[in-house]
Amino acid sequence: MEESKLLSLDKVAHLARVTSRTMRKYLSEQKGPVMTRIGGRVFVRRDHFESWLASCAVSQNAS
Repeated sequence: MEESKLLSLDKVAHLARVTSRTMRKYLSEQKGPVMTRIGGRVFVRRDHFESWLASCAVSQNAS
């Protein structure tokens, strides 16, 4: 797997516009994107992040 396809927890939090602490909470509650552990560090595959982000989108037409 290419390194560019993996996002660090800090990068995922930044892209989602939440704090790292909030993202850790989402991951621990299984509300965040699917995570991968490598050498004790947490990463998220870019495609998993993008899918999760799309699933969180709210329609502008919602009443």
